[in-house]
Amino acid sequence: MLAPASEPFVVFSNIDKTFDGRTYVASNLSFEVEKGEFLSLLGPSGSGKTTTLMLLAGFEAPSSGTILLGKRRLNDVPPHRRDIGMVFQNYALFPHMTVAENIAFPLSVRGMARAEQKQLVERSLDMIELPQVGDRRPSQLSGGQQQRVALARALVFEPRLVLMDEPLGALDKNLRETMQYEIKRLHHRLGVTVIYVTHDQSEALTMSDRVAVFHSGRIEQIASPKQLYEDPANAFVANFVGENNGLTGEVTAIEGDYAVLSVAPGIAVRGRAGAGVAPGHAAVLALRPENISFDKKALAAANHLSGSIDEIIYCGDRWRLHLTVAGHNGFIVKIPNRTATAPPEAGEPVEISWTFDDCKIVADGRG
Repeated sequence: MLAPASEPFVVFSNIDKTFDGRTYVASNLSFEVEKGEFLSLLGPSGSGKTTTLMLLAGFEAPSSGTILLGKRRLNDVPPHRRDIGMVFQNYALFPHMTVAENIAFPLSVRGMARAEQKQLVERSLDMIELPQVGDRRPSQLSGGQQQRVALARALVFEPRLVLMDEPLGALDKNLRETMQYEIKRLHHRLGVTVIYVTHDQSEALTMSDRVAVFHSGRIEQIASPKQLYEDPANAFVANFVGENNGLTGEVTAIEGDYAVLSVAPGIAVRGRAGAGVAPGHAAVLALRPENISFDKKALAAANHLSGSIDEIIYCGDRWRLHLTVAGHNGFIVKIPNRTATAPPEAGEPVEISWTFDDCKIVADGRG
């Protein structure tokens, strides 16, 4: 948990970026990052997240707006004077150098004495738990080891800020998950500020203090992983972050903190009312598959719908069921795999339910 900070460490203020004067790859970006925070920039390809990172690193210049790092205006500061570490997806290690020489490179360009370089390199190799590989070439290491070396190189000169551009994208699934926890552990130990670009939702939720969801050059929502997943601001966030049963319909009423959404003739559901939701407007149901139950016991303050099971998929720790509900197919239910109970059979009619508080009615961005 981050301690309250007196002032932000990184500030983007009304940043625009265009390459041709017509199309904006970043539009009116304004956000702040606290010192020691781990912020992930999450979004689909072309959403502007990597451009945002390049603007902060100094490899791109904003078309308008201001970027601050520790009160210092960065707009006209060259990349090598920003005191920022960088980790890339392809590692970017020098193949003709040893591991130790790669890690020492940022120190040598800063004119540090060799004895001090050696001490810091040894400390960095201990930090990434690879003290024995200093004399090897990068090609003699596994992908995970190379990424650890790239991380050590970015941290060795003790930068105020570390930027990571999809650093685990080239690794296989198991190694990627291992490295997620490795980076998270180093972040907590060192207290360095990290801004991390990814298109992997689970990666962002696992590693971050906060996540900024990008879409078409804008931030749709910036919040903690829990808030982002359980309380999405709009339909794009609900559908992009995790899996969502996004039934669409028209809002027919607002009842206190809840909205009523008509999803088919004669069929309506209730849920927490999101910002901008109003009667007569199109909206989307934000409902996570794991919040749905087949429990036939009547629940007060719950939605009940009839459906039929189209497909059942065994996923090891859970069952994944595809249903047709209210005339919509592709409705997903996830239930834990317990030896004492079995899921319903394919083709079987079912009754499903979930509480009003376990879903949210959010504005449909298309409208």
